[in-house]
Amino acid sequence: MWNNIIVWSLRNKFFVLLSAAAVSALGLWSLATMKVDILPDINKPTVTVFAESPGLAAEDVERLIINPLEAAVAGAPGIDRIRSNASFAQATLNIEFAWGSDTLRNRQVVQERLAQALLPRGVKPVLGPSTSLLGEIMWVGVSAHESDIMPMELRTLADWTIRPAILRTPGVANVYVMGGDVREWQVNLNAERMRRHGIMIDDVRAKVETALTNKSGNILVEGEKEYPIRILVAPSKVAELGEIAIARIGGGMGESGGMEGGVVRLADIASIVEGPSPIRGSGAIDGKSGVILRVIRQPNAQTLEVTDAIDETFRSLAASLPDGVELHPDLFRQENFIRAGLGNVTEALRDGTILVILILIVFLWNTRATAITLLAIPLSIVMTAIVFKWLGLSVNVMTLGGIAIAVGALVDDAIVGVENVFRRLRVWKTAGKKESHEDIIRVASVEVRNSIVYATLLVVVVFLPIFFVPGLEGRLLSSLGLAYLVSLIASMVVSLTVTPVLSALLLNDRSLEGNEKETRVVLAIKKMITPWIRWSLENVKLITGGVIVTLFLTVGLYVGAGKEGIPPFNEGSAVVMLFLPPGTALSATNDYVTKLETALLQVPGIRQVSNIAGRAPADPHGGSANSSEIQIAFKEGWFERDRDRLFADIQGVLERAGSADYSLGQPITHRVEMLLSGVRAPVVVKVFGDDPERMDEAAKMVLAELKKQKGITNPRIQQNTVVPEFRVYIDRNRVAESGLSSGEVANDLEMGLMGDTLGAVRLGSAPVDVVLRFDAESKGTMTSLRDLALPYSGAASLGSVADIRVEGGRNSIDHEGGKRTLVVSANYAGKDIVGEVGAAKAVLEAGKLPVGVTLSFEGNYQSQKESTRRLPIVFFAGLAMIVLILYRAFRSIPILLIILTNVPTVAIGGMLGIWATGGTVNLAHMVGFISLAGIVSRNGILLIGRALALVRDEGRPFSLETIVQATLDRVTPVLMTSLVTALALIPLLLNGDEPGKEMLNPLAVVIFWGLVSSTIISLFLTPALFYRFGKKAVLHVSKESSSGF
Repeated sequence: MWNNIIVWSLRNKFFVLLSAAAVSALGLWSLATMKVDILPDINKPTVTVFAESPGLAAEDVERLIINPLEAAVAGAPGIDRIRSNASFAQATLNIEFAWGSDTLRNRQVVQERLAQALLPRGVKPVLGPSTSLLGEIMWVGVSAHESDIMPMELRTLADWTIRPAILRTPGVANVYVMGGDVREWQVNLNAERMRRHGIMIDDVRAKVETALTNKSGNILVEGEKEYPIRILVAPSKVAELGEIAIARIGGGMGESGGMEGGVVRLADIASIVEGPSPIRGSGAIDGKSGVILRVIRQPNAQTLEVTDAIDETFRSLAASLPDGVELHPDLFRQENFIRAGLGNVTEALRDGTILVILILIVFLWNTRATAITLLAIPLSIVMTAIVFKWLGLSVNVMTLGGIAIAVGALVDDAIVGVENVFRRLRVWKTAGKKESHEDIIRVASVEVRNSIVYATLLVVVVFLPIFFVPGLEGRLLSSLGLAYLVSLIASMVVSLTVTPVLSALLLNDRSLEGNEKETRVVLAIKKMITPWIRWSLENVKLITGGVIVTLFLTVGLYVGAGKEGIPPFNEGSAVVMLFLPPGTALSATNDYVTKLETALLQVPGIRQVSNIAGRAPADPHGGSANSSEIQIAFKEGWFERDRDRLFADIQGVLERAGSADYSLGQPITHRVEMLLSGVRAPVVVKVFGDDPERMDEAAKMVLAELKKQKGITNPRIQQNTVVPEFRVYIDRNRVAESGLSSGEVANDLEMGLMGDTLGAVRLGSAPVDVVLRFDAESKGTMTSLRDLALPYSGAASLGSVADIRVEGGRNSIDHEGGKRTLVVSANYAGKDIVGEVGAAKAVLEAGKLPVGVTLSFEGNYQSQKESTRRLPIVFFAGLAMIVLILYRAFRSIPILLIILTNVPTVAIGGMLGIWATGGTVNLAHMVGFISLAGIVSRNGILLIGRALALVRDEGRPFSLETIVQATLDRVTPVLMTSLVTALALIPLLLNGDEPGKEMLNPLAVVIFWGLVSSTIISLFLTPALFYRFGKKAVLHVSKESSSGF
């Protein structure tokens, strides 16, 4: 089949070139219109459910809302994991589905199940917007320079001018607003006045609710015209609320027929003011209060396009903002990491291509031959773009990285073909041109077609098992692997079609002028290695023994090396997750963070600091009042120059501040960690159980063991703990004396202390809530709560009808898989996360945990352990396919085994490269080793294939001289293919910690140094083993015409 493709292409040159031009045009269009992002889609399809329950404590939210919701959705088709959180007044469920599942179908399944849940009256679960954890693309700040711009005005501007403008931007899913003061009209009831007038809370609620909305009187028709009738009762000023009549007191029917007595208006029993609503979240910029808007993009939207559109929106808004208001559009921008990462990888791809050109010029020293060979790179890239466009995939660091790693290999097939054509043409010209020019091109192309096809197939099959690596790592690697494989297959297609055609058209007598002999570089290399090849053939045992000893030493390097999962990103920014003691008020958290931000701004290299504390309404990833997320932006160039010092200085500030737990990392990295375990930390241990006290005990045991590990930093127990709370126990008998039930009193207390939103009035485009509550709220002490006045006759204060005690209650409760969960998390600064977490795990498992408690070690540790378990399986699956392909090619087990000796030799250089660059083996290194198994097999195929051709086709005897000649004939393509593949990786080796290169640099380290060691060894070991064990195999293979070699 492959011969036929070559022959057909040479007979249809014009059609092949026209097709190549058409493919190029389509590929360029595909590149121009493809989605662009920093990473492939690694988000598991997740449906978020919110249920607000004003006034309920965390334990009540768990019992009344979380448990029924979990029971309703459990068992729904396609669900992988259910995580939930019960906190004060809010329940949140995150329901994860299998990768690749349809988002709309998932939401429909959840919605149907929610309808079956039995929940308290008034609690309505709603689905969150369809977003992803990595969809938080930017933070935007709004602050005021002028002192007369109040926080309430700033928040109104953010809520009703800036947020709607952002939401109108195509691709934006949601905008969470935190900080400032939310305007509300407050009706503060005075219980003593209400009791004096005999007015109940329900009376006030009913009267005010009806007075907030304008009504319609239908249509009035007069003659030929009609007029809409509007009944205007809604107040336009806060003072107008006080005029609402609540009740009439005293008197009866007067002589005039009217009612006698006074009217009790709302102002008579309440103070009515415009003021800020109680908040559960805040924002600040550079230590000063402000408003933060967190922008979430839609799942399929492109971050760069959405960001550009939002920037355009800001430009149009700038002129309409009030004087003294400043917009901060760059507190955090995912765009910065994307552009830096893509830019760095694109530069590496460009520089790698330049190095490939230089190698080809040095070895071929022929403009036409170099041009034919190089054409494989752009054609392969545009063909890859077409495939990716068809599959709906994006241009990202991993796909570009796959091409960058493959850029040298893309010309390998063309090198083999062009070099053989060149060699054949030299022989043809020297022999007097007895055959036609096109026949020489055809014979030369066909002669190496099996080397080309089988070598490419080996790389393909060894990569295929990587697509079965599970989890987040599999999603990342599959994008890289797909780009690598598609581009290699494309280069093989080019080498079988376009390369022979261009060789026939461009490589003629004129192209050989000055190239009748091999280049000086090639001749020098052959002269230098010839005696060494002869020596190796005469000392097979010595060279084989030396390689075996070196391999044993290499195994020792691997065993002693540290192990980790995905290499950390370098995003150019930092984030601090801060946790003050549970029960800390939001105001105290803000005071602490303000001082911390002031100290951080003194660190050289920090440009800007912003933070949010608490949570925004319906925010699936918000925190409690004692927590804060701090974004740190660096001055240009500082992060690249001194990342470690910057992080050390930040950690120093955090340590000196004291009294708070924290996690220091980077924004996207934290979100990736969240995807792995649901926790923003690399080290995660989950404690499962039913008894909170036993879970606390187990968590302390875990914490103690983690603290003993050298590389584990900032270990902490999640703050799902007992905090003091006031509990009001209403005495049914005492409230009955006032003619009330305990339920009625509880409802009134909830309204009076929390507030009851009766409706809203609209001031311009901004609605303002009207909220009813008591004017004498608890000030945080038991005495003030006991003295709280009540509007009931016979019950002057809360203490007269209820017992009030201070007791403990959980501030927050987490579930996973339907069971209570307590998390112990930590940062990691060592080089062997698997070893250190594994050591703690072994001690804990050998000890005795509290009854009913189980542990789950997750985060980067779990992902690395899973990858370590899967990758050997993947490797040997690929190796098995290599064996099948090689046997199909040669029909000889001895030859197959000789070629396979190249595979372990990659470990020598690869492990030396790892040792020289830190000594920690990560997932990217392992993938590099797997990919090399296919790449280096090409060398053995080329060397042995040429020896077989000399013996079978040219009648040479199987002798030392024949093996030497075969090796020298193939030294040029072997060195060229290895050199272009290896040297094209140099841009990825340099500055390997730059954004975008984090996953690619470890791959490049292993492939580069593995190729160096395997190429050098294969030039001597493969001929030596073939000379020692290959004679019978050659005789057998020579009789098998199907081998093609």
